[in-house]
Amino acid sequence: MPIYVYKCKNEHIIEKFVAEMQPYISVTCKECGCKARRSFSDEAKHTDLVNNERWSDSMGVNPNQVSEAMQLFPGSTYNTEGQLLITSRKHKKQEMKRRGYAELE
Repeated sequence: MPIYVYKCKNEHIIEKFVAEMQPYISVTCKECGCKARRSFSDEAKHTDLVNNERWSDSMGVNPNQVSEAMQLFPGSTYNTEGQLLITSRKHKKQEMKRRGYAELE
C-alpha cells in the first residue's frame, strides 16, 4: 500500500494510504479545505520509516462498523470516518498482522 504525501498552499501535510498506485488522486486538506498537491520532497521525509501519526483508509472500516471493529481489535483508535490511527512503522505492522494483512516487499 503506497503512502502518498500531499501539501496544501497553507503547508499542511496530508498522508494518504492508497490500495494501488494512483499518481493523480485529488486530495482536499482537512484543516483548511484547500486542494493539496502531491509533494515528492515531503514523501522522502515522511515515509513509513518515520514515526509519525497518520490515518489509514486501507485498514479503516465503514463508520457504522467502528464499535464492532474496536471489539475485534481492542486498543485500536478510529476516527469518525472509520480510519484507523497508525502511530509508527512498527504499529502499522502490528495492526496489519492482527488483521491478517501482508505487506508486499
